[in-house]
Amino acid sequence: MKGSLWRRASLVKLTHALNARLLTGSIRGRNLKILDVGCGTGCISLELSRMGHDVLGLDRNERMIEIATRTKKTSNSGSGKLQYETADFDKWSGTTGAYDMVIFSRVLHDLPDPENALLKAHRLLKSRARILCLEYAYNMMDKKTAAWLYQIRKPLELQHWYSSPPLPDDPRKGVDLIMHEAVTGRKQHINTFEEMIRPLRRLFRQETFSWHPYHFWDVLSDMRIPNPRVEERLAAMVKKLEEYLLRTGEIQPALFLYKGTKARRLPR
Repeated sequence: MKGSLWRRASLVKLTHALNARLLTGSIRGRNLKILDVGCGTGCISLELSRMGHDVLGLDRNERMIEIATRTKKTSNSGSGKLQYETADFDKWSGTTGAYDMVIFSRVLHDLPDPENALLKAHRLLKSRARILCLEYAYNMMDKKTAAWLYQIRKPLELQHWYSSPPLPDDPRKGVDLIMHEAVTGRKQHINTFEEMIRPLRRLFRQETFSWHPYHFWDVLSDMRIPNPRVEERLAAMVKKLEEYLLRTGEIQPALFLYKGTKARRLPR
């Protein structure tokens, strides 16, 4: 766990645990039948089953499903039924109208065709059932946000507390490099905010939409401060600073939460 946020419990509380609370706190009702698309290691699926829901977690990564299954066997999964399946959602066939909720947690940005994926989710949902989507909007990065990240990353790097390739000493070049890393320099296609939100709003009646801090995740992932107490305090400070800058509109957000109800009829 040395190379990830899981290396320290304090970092997990600021990141993965916060996202779990965003999702579980958005679910109303009891004994729901839930499909968790791209469930990864199954943390969200497990928590939902502990809340009494019947959950099917899908992920195309066999290794992730192995970890999820092993965790299920060694943890109390609660009163809900919990199952995992290795499957590519684009090719997976589920029962029409079988689910009370479909969850996309940080996976829709990576699917080849987000509109088709959401059409499938629409078909799988019962009448007036809900979709919940927690997702990245990488293309929203702007130069103000990149400049803020440069101001944090470069001093950490000079202290040998940052593990990513070094940024240029010239701030202009450093900001351009961060922009390139986030937007234009990705080796694989990442769906834009517009490519995800357009079909979400077309196929589902929006109930809630909100932006949340996420840029600090990247900082914390590559930050390596030898003193755990100092690292914990600095991690919390960076998160709070991003929250403040988002509230004041100084930087662009990167993580959104969308909750919607299945439209009765597909729009033409």
